[in-house]
Amino acid sequence: MSITAVVLALTGCASVITAWATYLATIPKGTVPARPVGTIILQLGGAGLAVAGIFWSLREGETPGVAVIAPAAFALMMGLGFIALLTQRKTPVGDIKVKVGDGLLPFTAHASDGRAFHSDSLAGRRILLKFFRGGW
Repeated sequence: MSITAVVLALTGCASVITAWATYLATIPKGTVPARPVGTIILQLGGAGLAVAGIFWSLREGETPGVAVIAPAAFALMMGLGFIALLTQRKTPVGDIKVKVGDGLLPFTAHASDGRAFHSDSLAGRRILLKFFRGGW
């Protein structure tokens, strides 16, 4: 087993874990960056190092062992999964502030039982809308 291949795969895995931990630590603080370029670079770098570890092992004429495949697979799945996740989110542009008494913008959603819910059904009633940003 090539030590270089193992080190490359483990370094890629560590890079991906560090990027995830750093990004997730910003959520409770409310400081999630609109464009996390550094995190994306770490994710891509980690995935690239993981692939390099596999190729290094193959280049040496060996079948990559568990010590290479496990961290490399983890780095690839988590790194590319994170990037896919970031393409799905849209951070609002500007400083959005809602005040007590502001009018409700019309919206339609599906209730837990599958029925359509329309915001017009709340007209004239006092309501509290609570939004959970950054938690999943």
